[in-house]
Amino acid sequence: MAIDTKKILPPAIQVFLVPVILLVVLGILSGLAVRIGFSRIGAQRDEIAAARQDENTLSQKENVLSSVQGTVPTYVNTVAASLPEKNPALSMISQLRALAVTSGLLLDNIKVGSAVPTEGLFYVDITFALEGTPPQVVSYLNSIKNLAPISTVEKAKVNQSALGTRADVTVRVYYSAFPQKLPSLTEPVKELTEDERTALTRLSALSLPAFTDLQAQPAGLRENPFD
Repeated sequence: MAIDTKKILPPAIQVFLVPVILLVVLGILSGLAVRIGFSRIGAQRDEIAAARQDENTLSQKENVLSSVQGTVPTYVNTVAASLPEKNPALSMISQLRALAVTSGLLLDNIKVGSAVPTEGLFYVDITFALEGTPPQVVSYLNSIKNLAPISTVEKAKVNQSALGTRADVTVRVYYSAFPQKLPSLTEPVKELTEDERTALTRLSALSLPAFTDLQAQPAGLRENPFD
């Protein structure tokens, strides 16, 4: 059985009932609108703050990169030669041979071991024999630390005879894969620490391998294609 509200409610209340309901609905909608508006304003403020932070970071990056742009290529080449990406056995052998020539020593019986992985690094052992006078051999062994790539003398067995001094040497040379992921564009650039600057200075003092750029020959006809 349906209830007739018109008979239950007095006429005076019925007159105000609809406006009151409308006001309540309008108040609820207004509250929701204000809440949504404040949440959007807060989100926009966060976005503006993040954009300002990114702008400051990019400005700091620009200043740092501008101040080091003259030295970065030199540092990159130095680090790449001192701790190369791939097995540097051949370049190290070239360095050892060149040092032997300047030291007046005979270098022979060169052997290269297999690459061995370690924590974040790889290394390969190069063994060889030296022949010369004792001062020459000692000076040679002390000079290896000044060569690039980075290496360590792991073993040096010296034998003396009437014919001279012979040393069987094992040199361990290191290499490592280059970073594969670039930092985020909005990540701040960290200044080099004093220890890092010292390390770069020491690496810059190493004797780098000498590479020769072969020039391409111009196209033309050859009587002997194997010449």
